[in-house]
Amino acid sequence: MPSNQTPNYKLSQWERTDKVQMEDFNADNAKIDAAIKAEADARTALAAQVAKKGNCRVWATSYIGTGTCGMNGPTSVTFPEKPLFAMILTPGSIEIAWITPGNGFLVYSKSNQLTWSGNTASWFHDYPNGEPQNQLNYKGSRYNVLAFFMTDK
Repeated sequence: MPSNQTPNYKLSQWERTDKVQMEDFNADNAKIDAAIKAEADARTALAAQVAKKGNCRVWATSYIGTGTCGMNGPTSVTFPEKPLFAMILTPGSIEIAWITPGNGFLVYSKSNQLTWSGNTASWFHDYPNGEPQNQLNYKGSRYNVLAFFMTDK
């Protein structure tokens, strides 16, 4: 019987005066085998999860502004499915609008009202006197839309 054990896996540690027995070795080998198996399983599970991260599907489209604005003239984009998030790049500037399905908020302007119907996002701007450019719908301007979809559902 061993006098001591290792701190982590409680493997046998003998002193010269200890009687060494086969059962002690077998128990240690079982502990080592179980620890190695658990580590291998954990690495396999981690690799499977890591393979899913950072992967996304990107979709792009554009629309031409019509010049309408307000509740009766919303702007809308229909996506192939609800995106994780989407960006609308405004023409001639570095401004970007963010659309997120979770909270229904169009980041470009806090006064824009964003709603979802299925996979279609619609928004309008009414404050103070609705302006098409604030609604991302300036007449004749091209707006590029970039959407990101999860691939690990």
